[in-house]
Amino acid sequence: MSTLNHTIKAILYPNPMKNAKSLYLARSAQNATLDIREICEQVCDKPGTNTNADELEYHVNLFLNTVADLLADGHKINTGYFNAQACIKGSFNSMNDNFDDSRHRVEIAFSAGSLIRRRAAILKGEILHSKAVTRYIESVTDAQTGLFPPKLIPNKLLVVRGNKIKITGTHPDVGLYLVNTENNAEIRLSDTLLYQNSHTTIRFFVPDIPAGSYQLQVCTQYTGNATPLAQPCVLTYSHLLLAE
Repeated sequence: MSTLNHTIKAILYPNPMKNAKSLYLARSAQNATLDIREICEQVCDKPGTNTNADELEYHVNLFLNTVADLLADGHKINTGYFNAQACIKGSFNSMNDNFDDSRHRVEIAFSAGSLIRRRAAILKGEILHSKAVTRYIESVTDAQTGLFPPKLIPNKLLVVRGNKIKITGTHPDVGLYLVNTENNAEIRLSDTLLYQNSHTTIRFFVPDIPAGSYQLQVCTQYTGNATPLAQPCVLTYSHLLLAE
């Protein structure tokens, strides 16, 4: 595990608890929740990773399912990253008492392992004195090389990361765009060029486009729940992408 110092960017929110000593609470500005698949994809995006997300996800799920089976058998787990064990809760009245669903239950207790605790000890916080921004494009990189910013080379697979960027909705403008900064010509990418489309990650193949500088835009009605936005919002990546 890396020992480099990391900074967690956070935003202050009013403390909702009455009679609390602190008036404000700090919450991470990066509030996306990543599932196993998305974590595996981030691993595979790193240069030199000789595996693919499907294979890695299979083995991670196999590992976690085995952990769950071992916990169910009563084993204690210590991975260094987390500790876990099954605990029987409730009181027993005698040596001959049996497990009773009405009085007893089994809980799985998790705690941070030594590796995570050491990592936490070197983490620092940075307070962003601004309103929370929950929808944004964070980065665009080359899926193979990890280069930032990448070149717009036809058929190259690029990775867009952010939060609430999933392209979804019934409005006709919803889609992924490359906008030429010289003449404002919009190139809307066809759905066939989208390799992945999730709330934190979009992967797309670069189409054959004229040389120039472009801004990447995501137009979406995605909200993260069953009710879409009434009108689509447009997210624009802050860095220019170049096609030669």
